[in-house]
Amino acid sequence: MLDIVEDVKLSSGDPYRSVCQELVLPYSNVMRWRNHRKHGEAAIGKPGPAKVEPFDVAALHNDIRQLPFGRKRVQGTTALQDRYRHQISRRDFQALVEVARREAMHEQKTLERRIEWLIPGLVWSMDDAKEHWLDQQRFGHIHLLQDLGSRFKLRVLGDEVLARGDQVAENLTHLCEQYGAPLFLKRDNGSNLNHHAVNEVLNEFGVIPLNSPPHYPPYNGGIERAQMEIQEVLNLRIGTQQVDTVVFGLHCEISGNEVNHKRRRSLGWQTACHVLEDGRRDLRFFGRRERKEVFEEIKSLAVDINKALNEHTVAAIETAFRYAAETWMQLNNMIRVTRNGEVLPPFYQIWSH
Repeated sequence: MLDIVEDVKLSSGDPYRSVCQELVLPYSNVMRWRNHRKHGEAAIGKPGPAKVEPFDVAALHNDIRQLPFGRKRVQGTTALQDRYRHQISRRDFQALVEVARREAMHEQKTLERRIEWLIPGLVWSMDDAKEHWLDQQRFGHIHLLQDLGSRFKLRVLGDEVLARGDQVAENLTHLCEQYGAPLFLKRDNGSNLNHHAVNEVLNEFGVIPLNSPPHYPPYNGGIERAQMEIQEVLNLRIGTQQVDTVVFGLHCEISGNEVNHKRRRSLGWQTACHVLEDGRRDLRFFGRRERKEVFEEIKSLAVDINKALNEHTVAAIETAFRYAAETWMQLNNMIRVTRNGEVLPPFYQIWSH
């Protein structure tokens, strides 16, 4: 029957729906037969219940758990469902995927460590973001620096293009002179944030850079949340307007000022502006000599950790340095690391045992 439909369609050039009407055949049935044949199956199956292939529930569950889970989407589900299409319905398959996704998100949240930044002014973070604030064809780019201890937005720069490395360096110099240089600066691996001019500024002020592991935004989660906060304010201020670059830049500056004067429960209902001002006095304990001593202590810890890891790749060396820096900050009461409400010991102590 399907061959007849195909012959009529080929000779007449009419669409399938017209051919089905002419032959008095249900269009949905013909489409189903074509789909069966496309997958190498019999176009019209035999009457009675379909045969079901052996179904290994454990294997399916394991395959689902291997999928890359996101907070809202799971990649690779279409291909996996196609593999199991003879053993489980699409609806039941999607239900299993959703259950597995929730389990994975719960496990991830359970295992996530939370870092509390205890001393304002000593650790900064910077990052870039973009969104269609100018119009549907042009992005508005944000370059943000934040003090992690106080959540104070040091500068929110807005432009039509991504901030260049020399602009990042110039902005960083100005902020170090205005607020006093931090001891650490967290950043991702963007080329503009790791520009040689930026590294020269860090070296000049004795700031220790801490780069995020590749493809792992949670390491710099504080600045990620800050970007979201600024974006929410910008969305309220700009709405559906189409603004030019100058107006967009002004909105960015005003948004930073607005959130800096917001009282926060996490800061004891103080503003970020007030907390940073009170904490800046701790910077006077870190002159150029003290900063060099801190770097040497962290480097020594990193060497010991790297030996224990017994890996000598660039990634392993960078990982050891991050662990060492975190250990130093914990031992000097700059941060508190918790998991499920329990305070964790410094990594160096965990490793040494």
